[in-house]
Amino acid sequence: MDLRKTGVLVFVLCLSVVRSALALERGNVLFHLPFEGSLAPAASQGKPQIKLTDFDLSFEGSFKTVADAAKKDQKLDEKTENGMDFVPGRKGQGLKVTENLGRSKVYSYPCVQYSTKESFSRREGTISVWIKPVGWARDARNHRYFIAVTSDNCVIRFYLYSTGTAAWVDGLDNYILVGMKEWGGWADGKWTFLTFTFKPGQQCFYVNGQLLTTVTDGLIEPEFSKTGIVEISEGSQVVDELMIFDRVLTGAEIEALYKANLP
Repeated sequence: MDLRKTGVLVFVLCLSVVRSALALERGNVLFHLPFEGSLAPAASQGKPQIKLTDFDLSFEGSFKTVADAAKKDQKLDEKTENGMDFVPGRKGQGLKVTENLGRSKVYSYPCVQYSTKESFSRREGTISVWIKPVGWARDARNHRYFIAVTSDNCVIRFYLYSTGTAAWVDGLDNYILVGMKEWGGWADGKWTFLTFTFKPGQQCFYVNGQLLTTVTDGLIEPEFSKTGIVEISEGSQVVDELMIFDRVLTGAEIEALYKANLP
């Protein structure tokens, strides 16, 4: 059986649950990573370039110390192998990623990188992903990255710092944390659904289908004209069902998508 086709079938079935009551259609999905025994996307626009990379600083961001820290990390550990494995996921299989504990945590180092600018609407969209912690109970550090999405003018990182979970939107000169509020639901072996929506004038962050934060002031607004990169970050977690939509999903659609992927 073709596992990639199975992943697409499962995804279509999930969307049918949402579509029965809402407006979400299969065509709204521009990019989908089901990780059914393959790193290849089940849905994408154009021909994404997949790069297995230990180090690729595609966007420096507002922290000028990032470049120096990254160069230091690269020099100390240039030949680190990517830690990736296919394991049971939220649906079918997921991608387990590990981290290099000796690195600084100012940058979300990629394990695998997708160059896929055609898989983004220019100025609006929805990004969602399922995350399951692995071994966090044995590790008191709470400074973790999950995924990163790079546009022309900023990088969006799904991020946990202390007890706050957020989309960290990092521009050239400043940054904004969308959703950095206390959320204590992380636990080893427990899946969490993270969703970020963006459009001119508004950005929202959802956890498990529920709105955590809406931000309308001081935004850094992503522009996907020349650049569109998706990265799975080093970490101690399983990543599954990463999806990019062509528009801002409503709260009802996000909640329905979350429920459609529950056991």
